[in-house]
Amino acid sequence: MKVKATLVLAGLVLAGATAAQAAKPEMTGKEKKEMAAHVRANAKNVPAQPKTMAQSNAAKIASPSGAAGQRVASDLWSTLSAQTDANGRVSMVESEGDGTGPAPATEGQPNE
Repeated sequence: MKVKATLVLAGLVLAGATAAQAAKPEMTGKEKKEMAAHVRANAKNVPAQPKTMAQSNAAKIASPSGAAGQRVASDLWSTLSAQTDANGRVSMVESEGDGTGPAPATEGQPNE
């Protein structure tokens, strides 16, 4: 009996959640245009991505709640690439964004 009651309750909760989601009306054309304009306006306020740690340290971000943060400098991003060797095998190479990783190998002219 207890199992049946639990299943019935779970079914009612699921039906209620589905009905609430389905009752949300679709956005009109005017609402979509307003949302797109709002997104474009917010995109203009995004600070530029710093390239070096000095630029990153100079541009720290503070939120209204008091939390602090900063954007990671792009020279710290790692890079993942795929290379094909002479036998046709593909291998992945990971390197740091500062250029200190292994240089991509270039295949020379074939010997005939």
